Amino acid sequence: MAFIASLIAGFGTFFFGRELFRRTPPHPWIDSLRMGRAHYLIAGVLAGLFCPETDALSQPLELVRSNFIGAILLWVGLQTGLSTDLQRLRNAGLSEIYAQVAGAFATGGFAILAVMASGETLYRDLGLVQNLPLAIALLACFALATRFPVPFFSWPNRPLSHRSSGRDLPLSNIAAMVALCVAFPLTAEQPIFSFGNQTFIGPIGMALLMLGLGVAGGVALDFSFRSHRTGSRAMSLVMGIAIALFGLSQAPGLPALGVGFLAGAWLINATVAKREVAEFTARANDVIEPVFFALLGTLIGEFVSGPFFAWSPLLPLAFTMVLVRGMGRTIGFAFSQNLWEIPPRTGRDLFAISWHPQGTLAVALAAQAVSLLEFQHDTLLTGLVMAASLSQLVLVPPANPSHSHA
Repeated sequence: MAFIASLIAGFGTFFFGRELFRRTPPHPWIDSLRMGRAHYLIAGVLAGLFCPETDALSQPLELVRSNFIGAILLWVGLQTGLSTDLQRLRNAGLSEIYAQVAGAFATGGFAILAVMASGETLYRDLGLVQNLPLAIALLACFALATRFPVPFFSWPNRPLSHRSSGRDLPLSNIAAMVALCVAFPLTAEQPIFSFGNQTFIGPIGMALLMLGLGVAGGVALDFSFRSHRTGSRAMSLVMGIAIALFGLSQAPGLPALGVGFLAGAWLINATVAKREVAEFTARANDVIEPVFFALLGTLIGEFVSGPFFAWSPLLPLAFTMVLVRGMGRTIGFAFSQNLWEIPPRTGRDLFAISWHPQGTLAVALAAQAVSLLEFQHDTLLTGLVMAASLSQLVLVPPANPSHSHA
C-alpha cells in the first residue's frame, strides 16, 4: 500500500506544485528546496508512515519498489556520466580544475578518517554487518557529491556575483563516481562471478565486467538516440536499456550508479548528438527524480514507524557528515588557493564553495550504500538523506547587489 500511495502522492505533489509555482513565484529559499526534490521525499515519508505495507502485499510490492529504485540509480549514474564531457574539461581553466581536485582529495580524506574513527559505531548503532572498507569508500563518495547545476541559495533581488565557468564544473560529482568505480572492485566481497562461459575473478575481473557493461550500455543508448531522438518511443527505448543494464549489473552485485556513470561518460564523449541527449535526459528527469524521491521516502517512513527507529544514531550521523564534508572542502579550496595562481576568494565565496548543498546524486549514493552493504535496518539511509537535506539549509550570504551572474 505504501508503494501505491507513494506513487499517487508523488505525482499529486508534482502537478499541484507545478501549478502553484507557475502562478506564484516562490521565495528563493523554498524554490531551492523545491529544485532539490525535498517535497517529494516528504510526500513519500508520509505515505510510508500512514500507509504501511500489509503482510499479504509487502513481498511483491517490495520487489517492485527495489527494482524501481535500482533502475533509477542507474539513471542517476547515467546523468552524472553525461556531465563528464572531456572537451568541456579541456576548455576549462586548469587552476579551477586543480582547485576542485584538491577540494575533492581533502573532502574524501576527511570523510575516510571520520568513518575509520567511527567504525565501531557503524556496526553497533547503524546496523552494518560486514565489509567496513566498502562502507568507508561509499561514505567518502557521499561526502564528495554536490548539487549540480542548481545554484546556491540566494535572497530576493540580491543575485549572486559572477562566477567563472570553471567553478560550475561538476568535478566533485565526477570524482565521487570515479572513486566508486575504482574502490568497488577492490573492496567487493564477490571475487568470482560467471557470466555465460566467461569467469571474472578478483578485482580486475570485476572491474572489466563493470567497464564492459558500461560501454555496452553506452553503445546501446547511442544507437537508440540516433534512431529516435524525441517522443515516447525514445523514452521507452532508453528506459528499457536502463532496466536491462540494471538487471545485468544486479546479478554480480555491481553498483548500478557506477555502471550508469560509465555508460553516460562513454556516450557523451562518443556521440555526435550531445545537445539532443542532454535535452532529452533533462526532460526525463522531471518525471524520474520525483518518483525516486517518493519511493525512498516510503522506505524512510516505514523505518521511522518500525521497531529499529532511534534518534540517537541518526542526528549525530547527519550532522557529522555535514560538518566533515564542509570542513574538508574548506581546507581543500583554501589550500589550492595558496598553491596555484587562483584569484583570491572572499570569505563569502569560500563559504559558498565549501557548503555547496547536496542533491540527487548524494541521495542516490545513500541508497546505493544500503543496497551494496548488509544492514540490519535503514538507519544509514535515513541519516544520509537527513545530511543531504541539512546541507540545503545552509544559507549563503548574498554578494554585492550591484553585481549579477550569468
